[in-house]
Amino acid sequence: MIIHVNIVTVLSYILAVLSAIIVGFIVKLPLLPERPIRYSFTISIIFPTTVIALGLSAMVFELGWGGIMVGVITGILSALISKYLLEKILPEPTEPVEGES
Repeated sequence: MIIHVNIVTVLSYILAVLSAIIVGFIVKLPLLPERPIRYSFTISIIFPTTVIALGLSAMVFELGWGGIMVGVITGILSALISKYLLEKILPEPTEPVEGES
């Protein structure tokens, strides 16, 4: 099976993730959430920063913007959103999660 993919688009996704990771380290986000990971609501570089970078990149590309710089900019924005805005948009649950002591 042959999959036809635009190389610039794939490179843009990769650069969005890499720039999100780099900016996440710069703004001092933890690499992994707290243990146990299943019940952790800690914002980290691996989740949700890279997932936000991929989703934001897909939305921007679908709106007609494209290119390598757009991937880098969405990666930077996603790391900043994860650090400064995500807690305000999606706060931690007030009641304990099942399985958490």
